[in-house]
Amino acid sequence: MLHKVSLGVGNIDKYRTIETRELIDEVVNLGEELKGLRLCHINSTPFGGGVAELLVSYIPLLRSLGINADWQIIRGDRRFFTITKGFHNALQGAPFDEIKKEGLKRVYWSNNLANAGELDPNYDVFIVNDPQPAALRHYS
Repeated sequence: MLHKVSLGVGNIDKYRTIETRELIDEVVNLGEELKGLRLCHINSTPFGGGVAELLVSYIPLLRSLGINADWQIIRGDRRFFTITKGFHNALQGAPFDEIKKEGLKRVYWSNNLANAGELDPNYDVFIVNDPQPAALRHYS
């Protein structure tokens, strides 16, 4: 199994001090339709970067609405993360010609295949938040 980030359950009511009652009530009502949903967010690191900063508070908030939300972290070797760092930089406009090398493609696909084999099939929805595990959908 992939590493699960340990987080508790939040409290939607704490947002009532910074947002209107109407908006919080609407979020709670919309959450009723998703109550019991098994949702898994997947990314490449539990710390650093925008995804981790968001999920650390978002997952507990989803749980406070009755959504069975988890956050899991993929694994990969050094070469995999070097390649995917290139993806990240390319998405921001940097050149990335290394992926044209056949061996690097195999590293990327084989690491995603290994991670796909560790996915818990009991989730209803997977949300992939990083380019590193984007290929998981090809194996699920």
